[in-house]
Amino acid sequence: MSDYEVKVYPNKKSPSMFKNKLLELLTKTHPLIIDAMYVILTFVAIRYYYFNYSQDVLQIVLLFFLGVFSWSLAEYLMHRFLYHKISDASYDSGFQYMFHGIHHEFPTDENRLVLPPVPSLIISFILFGLFYLIMGSYAYVFASGFLISYIAYMNIHYIIHKFPSPTKFHFWWTHHNIHHYQQHDRAFGVTSSLWDRVFGTMPEEGRKTVNIDVNLEDEDKEN
Repeated sequence: MSDYEVKVYPNKKSPSMFKNKLLELLTKTHPLIIDAMYVILTFVAIRYYYFNYSQDVLQIVLLFFLGVFSWSLAEYLMHRFLYHKISDASYDSGFQYMFHGIHHEFPTDENRLVLPPVPSLIISFILFGLFYLIMGSYAYVFASGFLISYIAYMNIHYIIHKFPSPTKFHFWWTHHNIHHYQQHDRAFGVTSSLWDRVFGTMPEEGRKTVNIDVNLEDEDKEN
């Protein structure tokens, strides 16, 4: 990874992405909306599988938790190779900026902490289709575990940016804040550092690739 330097603007709201008010509205959401949407989808999917394919509870539980575990790897891979550019982990243009870069620039804007419903659903259905091609009807349960694990990730991510670090269980804050405020090309895992350890992207001591704009913080204090 290169030492491509990026700038972040803490405590500032992000600018509008679209002039059209409806399109702009679709770029923002609250996690409770996504929570409700996916809890309903997973309930329907598991119920459908149970009544149409198999009443084997042990099988359903194993498939579900396989999906839960699989999300942790997907979380890492998507964050590292989809939301950041492969070459230098930058995110300042194109697809990366729209889906993730604006969050890096304005990390405390609570309206952009969660992937909005429309792109979230599109990605979810694409992934479900891929799962179904690979494992057939098992995908209904596997994808449900995958989505529930995604919900956990999403809420953890929201809480990290929304609330201060607690005295205990502060690992999530420490690891993710290094990614945002020190090394944007390290610490890609949010819910776990497992895959950062496996793939060698744990933070490096004493290294910094992020420039925090202090002037904007000073302006906030003056105002």
